[in-house]
Amino acid sequence: MERLKALIGRKEDRVDFVSYLITILLTNKELYSDEVLFRDAVEEIYRTLRSEVLDNGRKDLIDAYEKAVLLRAVVSGSIEAPDKLLLEIKKGLGRWG
Repeated sequence: MERLKALIGRKEDRVDFVSYLITILLTNKELYSDEVLFRDAVEEIYRTLRSEVLDNGRKDLIDAYEKAVLLRAVVSGSIEAPDKLLLEIKKGLGRWG
């Protein structure tokens, strides 16, 4: 992630950083095609939005955070099909699985 932060510069505001990071990913094919760097960027987006929503109470970012959760799952390869994902969620519910 440090390599990515060095490439795009450091931002003081975390949400601005995420926004700028996404813009860079969408416009820079080199970063988008570098699998390790792309995964790091997705993880940074996820962690930052999670922190803003859960730790800082930023309810205005819930939708973006939910999408970041899905993006992270897609990038990790853990989403195969909706029915399989539903079964995995159900398994994670413990006594209801």
